[in-house]
Amino acid sequence: MNEIKEQFGNVSKRYDSQREFLIPCFQDFYTACMPLVRSLTHAKTALDIGAGTGLFSQFIHREKPDLKFTLLDVSGQMLNVAKERFEGESNFEYIELDFGKDALPGKYDLIISGLAIHHLEDADKAKLYKNIYKALNDGGLFINADQVAGRNLLFDSLYKYNWRETVTHSGLDHEALIQAFERTKLDKLAPLETQLHMLEKAGFNDVDCIYKNMNFVVFGGFKDENVETAVI
Repeated sequence: MNEIKEQFGNVSKRYDSQREFLIPCFQDFYTACMPLVRSLTHAKTALDIGAGTGLFSQFIHREKPDLKFTLLDVSGQMLNVAKERFEGESNFEYIELDFGKDALPGKYDLIISGLAIHHLEDADKAKLYKNIYKALNDGGLFINADQVAGRNLLFDSLYKYNWRETVTHSGLDHEALIQAFERTKLDKLAPLETQLHMLEKAGFNDVDCIYKNMNFVVFGGFKDENVETAVI
């Protein structure tokens, strides 16, 4: 996490301006979950894990401006940018915390994460999903917008090649490209199916992928303690 904290801290001021170059499906990626978010008619609290500059939270805030948001990240520099983004908003708080190791604070109706969990080893992903389940109120929703590995070497190689070619010709400046390619060395991608199964083992009853474009996916699940489900 120290290297992640350093690299993302260094790019914190330029992070948002590079997102649409580095995420070819940018708009769909951040908005595909909105029908599910709108279904949480009684939601009052939201937690953003690995919130960074608060980009994902901004999309949610536009949909549900009355939620009380907690933005959590390992990088204080990234959170400082988030504080600037939401300056003047009274319903935001910020916590610097290593979400891969530490327990999550509080209870929430909605928990989101964007492009953060893929930095964890698989065992730490599974542990975090259990912590997320515990931190959700009954009836709550978890949404993860992230990158995943392909189901096999062929598709994994195809996804990575396609992404590199796309961003190379996206118009992003050379220095930013080099830094982005360097950050991919921190990735610890796991297949989508593996992570859906992790959610089920954590206790989530209703789990699915709601959007997929190559290795960019949006998936998650609802917590309903009143429903019994068999974990395979």
